[in-house]
Amino acid sequence: MWDETRAKLLRLTYLVYLGVVSSCSSPSEPYQAPDRPTPCLSGTALCAERVDLGSGLYLPIHSTHLLEHGHAAIKRVIIVVHGSGRNGNDYFERTIAPAAAMDLLEETLIIAPTFQTSEDGPREDEPFWTSGGWKRGHLSSSSGPSSRVSSYTAIDRILELVLDSERFPILEQIVVTGHSAGGQVAHRFAGTSRIENEATVPFRYVVANPSTYLYVGSERDSQAGFAIPNSAACADYDDWHYGLQDLNNYSTAVSRDSIKVQLVRRDVRILIGSADSLNASLDVTCGANMQGRHRFERGQTLIRFMDVFYPGHGHQEVIVPGTGHSSTQMYMSEEGRSALFGS
Repeated sequence: MWDETRAKLLRLTYLVYLGVVSSCSSPSEPYQAPDRPTPCLSGTALCAERVDLGSGLYLPIHSTHLLEHGHAAIKRVIIVVHGSGRNGNDYFERTIAPAAAMDLLEETLIIAPTFQTSEDGPREDEPFWTSGGWKRGHLSSSSGPSSRVSSYTAIDRILELVLDSERFPILEQIVVTGHSAGGQVAHRFAGTSRIENEATVPFRYVVANPSTYLYVGSERDSQAGFAIPNSAACADYDDWHYGLQDLNNYSTAVSRDSIKVQLVRRDVRILIGSADSLNASLDVTCGANMQGRHRFERGQTLIRFMDVFYPGHGHQEVIVPGTGHSSTQMYMSEEGRSALFGS
């Protein structure tokens, strides 16, 4: 289990490293640690690199294998999105652990982006978001670099790199996952990203214990079953990011009908801990509360919604017995490992 103090120290080491690099290199120069091993398995600066987003912008990530160089043995790519703590370094190691347990590190590329806020001390060529904006795919802050970019576009760019067959010639599967706030990203990204449409490699989205989900219909659960609620007291319950009204910049590039089709047909694993029934860091706005009382109930309710309105959908409920709001336990569980690495 990760200890909070160790997590803070890892993040401090990472940020100090970035500061050192900034002082000795030009702002546009991607950083790379010397003597980096392959695969690289540390959440420290040793395994840090940056992804070129275009327009002079760079996104910090941790990776087991350098994206620019590629690797001929990689069969699977896992992109894991951190939670509200923006601790991509921790999630990097938490995803390495199940891959190591299954002896799959040599064939698995694990990538953990970090979506920074202004509090994280981003370099002048690194976009940053509000604490809620990166979760929802919003554009980066207007007080950052002048070329603004959606956090979901940044994930698209990572996918474009790994789908390059010259870099990764035997790639067989791509997994986009996240726990808690990262799970929110994974589910909404599954509905709105168009990258999968042109890919020949199969995709999977592993959505672990998020506070809320993207509903592709206006109905919500009630004692009488699923129906459109009287929204007078909760006018925004169906707005993005809970539903498909008032879409943001990234989402408007896809029609509402296309978002529905994509989210319904894609391979989405709803990975929920049966003991995730507390309200710590839970979204309790009215729009969120319409989805259920707690994370476990909300996950099950979403599956019932899909069953009722979209039979034959690609969502699959995966329950991790006795597990609460712990990304480590979720990913290391038999169910979690199957969702990430199984068929």
